[in-house]
This record gives sequence, C-alpha cells and structure tokens, in this order.
Amino acid sequence: MLSKIVKFGSVGALGSVTNISVFSALTFLGANYNVASILAFLVAVTQNYTLNKKWTFKEHNTKTRKKFIKYFILNFSSFFINLLVLNIIVLNFGDDNLTKILAQLLGIFTAMGFNFLGSYLIIFAKSKDEDE
Repeated sequence: MLSKIVKFGSVGALGSVTNISVFSALTFLGANYNVASILAFLVAVTQNYTLNKKWTFKEHNTKTRKKFIKYFILNFSSFFINLLVLNIIVLNFGDDNLTKILAQLLGIFTAMGFNFLGSYLIIFAKSKDEDE
C-alpha cells in the first residue's frame, strides 16, 4: 500500500502542477478565480485519472466510462473542499494573484487525503489477493 500512496502522491503532485499552471494562466489573463479553478480542476482530474488507472493502480481494463464517472464524482466532491478553502482564504486575505495561487495550492492539498482513500477503497478497489 505504501507504494500506491507514493505513486498516488506523485500523480497528485503532477496534477497539482497542471492545475496551478492552468489556474495561473487563466487568472493572469483576467479570468475569475472560481472559473479558473473549475477549468484547472477539469484538466487535472482527467490527467490524474489516466495516470492513476494505468500506473498507480495498474488497471488496464479498457471499459473505463463507469469508473471514470465514479472517479470524477469523487474528485468533484473533494473539489468543493478545494473551493471552500480557496474562497475562505481569498475572501479573508485578499485577491491578489499570489494569494489566489497559494490558496488554490492549499485547497488541493486539503482534498488529497479524501481522494486517495476514495480511489483506493472504492474506485480502484481490488480483492486482497490482487493487491501487492
């Protein structure tokens, strides 16, 4: 399980870089920070699903629509945690770009534990004899 946590964290780190890159680009271009956060989430969650499916949980089943929908719902649920953290920080500490980016990062990390547990226990769950 430790190797799955490390891999999941690595995928999450890459997803965070993707998320922050998209979020930063959009906010610097003048997009509303909530809209930027939603679009960044959509890009990152699609990337993370693909990497977690193939690398972290080594699932090569080609029928992925139902699983992706479950993964998306899990991540969308945790996205509300992200948005809550983002808005609490921005509304209390200011809406300059640095504050928004730091708030987005904190929101991402706050939701990560919830995402791992849901992915491990529900989305990519295997029988005990299939696990490492």
